[in-house]
Amino acid sequence: MNFKTHFQLFLRSFFLQTGWNFVKYQNIGLTFVMIPFLKECYKNKSKELPSALTRYLETFNTHPVMASFCFGALARQEKNIVANSAKEKAIEKGEWEAIKRTLSITTASIGDRLFWGALKPLTLLLALFIWLFLDVSFLETTPSLPDHVAYIVSGIVAAFVTFNAVALCVRWIGISLGFNCEPSTCFGLIRFNWNQTIYYAKRIGVFLAIGMLLFGAYHFLKDFDSFTDIQFIARLILISAFVLCSLIARKLRIPNMYLYLAAVLIFNIIILF
Repeated sequence: MNFKTHFQLFLRSFFLQTGWNFVKYQNIGLTFVMIPFLKECYKNKSKELPSALTRYLETFNTHPVMASFCFGALARQEKNIVANSAKEKAIEKGEWEAIKRTLSITTASIGDRLFWGALKPLTLLLALFIWLFLDVSFLETTPSLPDHVAYIVSGIVAAFVTFNAVALCVRWIGISLGFNCEPSTCFGLIRFNWNQTIYYAKRIGVFLAIGMLLFGAYHFLKDFDSFTDIQFIARLILISAFVLCSLIARKLRIPNMYLYLAAVLIFNIIILF
């Protein structure tokens, strides 16, 4: 695959979710992404192009970032289909279907755990930690409004850049690895220790959360005179209750999303009263 085609697939990969539907999911987006490669691949066999496009319009669904590995692997197998004789094409097309099905499932599992389950919460914690460290307040007016806005923007930019730096890197490298690596390496997927990466990302998130709690406790207690203050007791009870509920939810395998929604609802009710 030359650089031009690689770059075209990379740019078009951002539109994978375009045309998402409940029948065949990302099939329209997949076809859109692969069209430049298919046109190049079938430039001397234009009559076979409609049949190839029909295959890509079948059901496809995976993580939008990790899908780059699928693009590269399917392109590699498409080369084999074009190069083989008519009798062998049926076998190669069967392998193409197997690659699309199995690799999409694998990349979906890795992508959901890495990007949605680890990296996105981690970057959110990073923004919150920056805001806490810079003493950003969303409820109080400050004398230096430009500085205050700059602090808020810095947290947002840090989270945005961190998440997208990883995502862009995976999008770009995944195409080349999927195309150049052998099926025995799962088209380049096993070149990375995804489980270890996810584990460390979650551990960093835990350390950031602990750091936020410790820094917040220090900031609150450094000028604190009385432990009988009702606000202090209320905050301590709320934090302890949330931590306890989080541990119980994890033990019962209740999705954390429900816990977060309940916490937001409770905190908003408390603020109103």
